[in-house]
Amino acid sequence: MHGVRTMVGLAALLGGFVAATVAEAGCTRQIINRSGYTALVSRDGGPWVAVRPHRSQAIRFNQSGRIDVALTCGGGAGPEGAAFRASYGTVAVIDRCYIEFGDGFFEEQLGGGFWGRKDTAPLALNNPRQGDLVVGPAAGACVAERAAIRARY
Repeated sequence: MHGVRTMVGLAALLGGFVAATVAEAGCTRQIINRSGYTALVSRDGGPWVAVRPHRSQAIRFNQSGRIDVALTCGGGAGPEGAAFRASYGTVAVIDRCYIEFGDGFFEEQLGGGFWGRKDTAPLALNNPRQGDLVVGPAAGACVAERAAIRARY
């Protein structure tokens, strides 16, 4: 009888460990827009989410997939007429998430996308944390918005 209770206790402990591991799978990261464009972001072909200029948006990576980014003028414009458009692979393994880019240089030692030898401007990928995406201020702003800001009445 004592052996049965021990086995049941071990099974419950193991089940709790597996549930805790599954609950921790994935990462919450940030899409940070420091530009004058509206950044549209889509994960795995899903709906586009708008990140307005000088704002940020949390994104959750539950599994590996793809992230699409489009920079547009104004909130109503879709990704079709984007001034910039890019697509990257994402990796989410337990609590390690990052955006893949580059050519695999030192990937086994440092992780994918750690040493980016491919230009991703105006985006900064995996910065400041692995999995974060920043639209840099060098991306600029929309011409019509700049003219409206300078106009005086």
